[in-house]
Amino acid sequence: MIASLKSGIVLSLVLAGALLTACGDGGSGDGDGNGDATGDGSVIDDGDGGVVDDGGTGSCVPGVPECSDGCDNDGDGRIDGDDVECTGALDNDESSFSTGIPGDNRDTVNQDCFFDGDSGAGNDGCNIHVCCLLGAPDRASCPYGANQYDPADCQRPQSQQCQTYCGALTPPGCDCFGCCTVCDPATDQCYDIVTNPATAPMCDETTIADPTKCPRCTKVTNCGTTCDPDNCILCPGQTEEDLPPSCSAAECPAGHQACDAQTACPTGQYCTNGCCIDGIP
Repeated sequence: MIASLKSGIVLSLVLAGALLTACGDGGSGDGDGNGDATGDGSVIDDGDGGVVDDGGTGSCVPGVPECSDGCDNDGDGRIDGDDVECTGALDNDESSFSTGIPGDNRDTVNQDCFFDGDSGAGNDGCNIHVCCLLGAPDRASCPYGANQYDPADCQRPQSQQCQTYCGALTPPGCDCFGCCTVCDPATDQCYDIVTNPATAPMCDETTIADPTKCPRCTKVTNCGTTCDPDNCILCPGQTEEDLPPSCSAAECPAGHQACDAQTACPTGQYCTNGCCIDGIP
C-alpha cells in the first residue's frame, strides 16, 4: 500500500528523541467525508508527519499503528513497510490491505487518495470512478455504480493538488488510488491489482495471483510512482534479493530517498519498498 500496497509501498519507525503517536478514527472529519486531521479524525498532527521511526531496528513500540510499530504483527516475516499489506505509517492492519482505520476506504465507486489515512475526495483533490481502474470499456461492463460511470472521465488528468499531495504519499509501484504492481512473495510473479478493500475485500498477500479476489487494474499514470526491479526499483512484495546482480541496492523514483534497515528516512517520512515517502502532512 505498498506501502506496499502495502511493501509500499512502504517502515520501521522512532527517530532519536521523537516518538509520534498517530491517533484517530479516520471516519470523522469536517463534513466533507475526509476525516481530516482536526483532532477527532484520522490524525493528531504534531508536526512530524504521522510517522514513528525506529531507524529500522525492528524494536516494537506499543500503542503505535501496526505498520509503524517495528513489529511483525501478522507473523509473515516482514515488518512494517517491508510488509506488502502495509500502505503507510497510519495503517493499523498489517495482515490485510485494509488500513484498520474506522471509516476508511468504504466507497466502492468514488476513489480518492488511497494512502492518506482517510476516505473521501476533498482535502486531497483526488477523485476517480473505480471502473476507470478496472478498465471497464462501457457502463454495461462496470460492476459498481454503472449509472455514474463515463469512460471518457478516465482520461481526465488528476488535479495538480492530487498529484502533489497524494503523489508524495504513494509507494513505488502504485498509483494514487491503490492500483499497485504487487509481487507474490511466494512466486515473485507480479500483478497490477486493486488493493482497496471496498472493491477487493478478499484480496491479501495469499490471494494476489487470483483475479477473482484481487481484481486486475489499470493505473492512473499522472499520479503515483512506478517500480522497475530490472532497473533497481522494488515493487510491493519484493526485497533487495529480487533485484538483479547489477543492482547493488534498491534505487528509488525521482524525489524519493532510498532506505533500508541501516538507513532511516528523514523526520516525517516513511520507509516502504526501500524508498522514503512522505508521512501524513
